[in-house]
Amino acid sequence: MAAPRDNVTLLFKLYCLAVMTLMAAVYTIALRYTRTSDKELYFSTTAVCITEVIKLLLSVGILAKETGSLGRFKASLRENVLGSPKELLKLSVPSLVYAVQNNMAFLALSNLDAAVYQVTYQLKIPCTALCTVLMLNRTLSKLQWVSVFMLCAGVTLVQWKPAQATKVVVEQNPLLGFGAIAIAVLCSGFAGVYFEKVLKSSDTSLWVRNIQMYLSGIIVTLAGVYLSDGAEIKEKGFFYGYTYYVWFVISLTFALGTLLVCVSIYLYGLPRQDTTSIQQGETASKERVIGV
Repeated sequence: MAAPRDNVTLLFKLYCLAVMTLMAAVYTIALRYTRTSDKELYFSTTAVCITEVIKLLLSVGILAKETGSLGRFKASLRENVLGSPKELLKLSVPSLVYAVQNNMAFLALSNLDAAVYQVTYQLKIPCTALCTVLMLNRTLSKLQWVSVFMLCAGVTLVQWKPAQATKVVVEQNPLLGFGAIAIAVLCSGFAGVYFEKVLKSSDTSLWVRNIQMYLSGIIVTLAGVYLSDGAEIKEKGFFYGYTYYVWFVISLTFALGTLLVCVSIYLYGLPRQDTTSIQQGETASKERVIGV
């Protein structure tokens, strides 16, 4: 386990936090735009699938660098991926949950204003805290619980008298949007804590675990593509409706999660008890960057 970098200043931590916050805000706005513009609407299930493929390729590349040689890299894949069907099955649980979460995010932003979505989605923090207590038998201090309830109160106040939504050219269903956020919040909390529990159960490399999860994720998302939009995709094509803005959103999905984890690792090393996957690392990384 790498030691924390003591020479990192508070200013640099705040800079990292500001960059990540800005990227998260841009991602939400950009995704909202792609789902409400008057252009041909792309299939959100295919975007989720492409993101999983990119993350798999990244994890494979980092594992290759981590092992140091082609022989050890092949041996690691053979032992931990091809030779471990039980582990693949175990990691298929968070893969399925994350696939649902990501698709719910697209659905929510198709029916809610970006600001409403961004604030309401922060309920994933108390949800994650609750899952941590129930699944990992951890305890939270009184201050932490007060912070959780203050966050919930803040979200309630924001929604009490929401600002007028931006004008869009597609039909929206706010009730459906809030339902999608609720599902995404529950999925985020459960999948993140489940993945952390898997990481703590063995000394297997983080990147091996990510490869196992993304392989399962690709299978799950491809199944979702076929079941949800299969007939239309056969008619219109897998990349129907894709524009530069859609690819920008996909790149932000990939870059934001990767940056969060990389900054966390750079600042604090890779402690197993706190490490999460690229997808789950958002909340934990933000907290660790500001030193809480």
